[in-house]
Amino acid sequence: MARCATAAKVNPARGRRHGLREILLALTVVGFFASCLAATAAAAPLDELSLDRWKLLREAERYQLQIAEKYYREKNWKVALAEYEKFLTLYERSEGAPYAQLKWSLCQVQLRKLNTAIKEGFQSVIDYWPESEDAVTSAYLIAKTYKDMGETKKAKQAYADLLKKHDKHLVAVMARVDLLDIARLENDNSRRVQLWRELTFNTERTRDSNSACVEASRQLAVYYFYSGAFAEAQKALATTYTEEQLPAQIVIYARGPIGELTAKPETKGQGEKVAEAAVAYIRSILPADLTAAESKALARNYWFQIADLYAATRRADKVPETYELMTKQFGADDELLGRLAGWYKSQNQRDEARKVYGRFENKFEGQHQVAYSYREEQKHDQAIAIYRVIALQDAENAPRWKSELASTYRSAGKCDEAVAVYRELLVEDAGRAGQWQWAIAHTYRDFGRYKDAIAAFRQSDNFPEAYKQMAWCHRQLKEWKEALALYAQVMGSDEPSAPWALLQIGYTQEQAGDKEKAIKALQQVCKKYPKTGQASEAHAYLQDKFNIQVTLGGETEE
Repeated sequence: MARCATAAKVNPARGRRHGLREILLALTVVGFFASCLAATAAAAPLDELSLDRWKLLREAERYQLQIAEKYYREKNWKVALAEYEKFLTLYERSEGAPYAQLKWSLCQVQLRKLNTAIKEGFQSVIDYWPESEDAVTSAYLIAKTYKDMGETKKAKQAYADLLKKHDKHLVAVMARVDLLDIARLENDNSRRVQLWRELTFNTERTRDSNSACVEASRQLAVYYFYSGAFAEAQKALATTYTEEQLPAQIVIYARGPIGELTAKPETKGQGEKVAEAAVAYIRSILPADLTAAESKALARNYWFQIADLYAATRRADKVPETYELMTKQFGADDELLGRLAGWYKSQNQRDEARKVYGRFENKFEGQHQVAYSYREEQKHDQAIAIYRVIALQDAENAPRWKSELASTYRSAGKCDEAVAVYRELLVEDAGRAGQWQWAIAHTYRDFGRYKDAIAAFRQSDNFPEAYKQMAWCHRQLKEWKEALALYAQVMGSDEPSAPWALLQIGYTQEQAGDKEKAIKALQQVCKKYPKTGQASEAHAYLQDKFNIQVTLGGETEE
């Protein structure tokens, strides 16, 4: 009965903050750019009993385990713990016993009894059922729990033991992800590179391990790009991407390091070296025969990637030179010219960009880009003049250009002029009259002309949004009665908006100075719509603003 007696005390492995599923979802690989979610698909196989193992349970065992699982899913940790312990007492020789011990341990973690979880829970799984899958999971969770406790030395040793015994198991991937986090905190770059390499080159990529391996390959590549080791970075990315995908991915992950390296005098040469290596690689795979449309499109795309690499190096001479070569080879179409103009804009050479836009085959689109570039510089008069001209010249698309004209007036702070253009569109583009009426109303609202906005929204057929906007404008005018009446109409006429409208009634009552009515409305949100986001918001507001505790469902306690 030793096993049963131990089981009564055993079971802690739910990472300090999360259960195993949450732990797996929380695992991150932290690199030069960010952290990534790892091993998401692996959660269920590790902390849920497989169907094959369920089949081995007797009916009574299934019943007891289902009770424990129900409370576990409901996060009622104390009751779940007691039910798992009951299972262990009754069925210590069952196929489900090691699993029940594991889940008992996870409950202990949730209850913050971390040492108990490790010593009496996970370790007991390993001691009594060493050949079970649960023992492998428990070995990982011992290390993970130590890590979450801040016991880094013990965690690293536990991870090392795990990798030695189960290097090909999924938990080895998870362990390396955790060790990467520790190495980041300890600023141990050599260890990070080692772990990235193990995940990138030595780990079998399955459905459950793939996301961690892919991210490791990316982080490793970025590291090598920063180090000036282009060939190593290419090898890392080649484990993840096909030959067709690889060039674009090299550009994506090399641009950042190249940009940062070339920005500093002491590393400028290294950055340019990486860029030239990347350009040489892409040049080496350029199709020789461009007679086929597919080959021509591929070559064109590669040249765009070369231009992007040169742009990252801040080589002002190389980018125009590259586009000139492309123009000779493929012709100067609007996409190519647009990219070149965009680069000039990024260099704050807007006059040069406008010259390029002037070469567009689609003259109206080119003029639009010129006008938009003036808008970006707050040179609204020049933009307005251009839009007026093309609205006359391109009658077929006049509504588009007039809409741009109205937007320019708004950017220039000219409310009446913008509204006048929208009113023209009401007549000239009657098929979209609702859109232009809405634009008029929003223009007035954005300029703080709330009475005009209310009148304009009233003419809109966009219910209930127009009523919501009118109510907001009335609140800005401190016309509380009118706002409340509109919210009430929304509540009564549009069921999906009812929780939101009742919440706004509460806020409006508070603004109007009627605290009691505000509280009552907010409490009603909690009572009538307890499962909505508005109920959660009302609950928090009542607690924080009025120090009133509310149970979602209506019970209140002051």
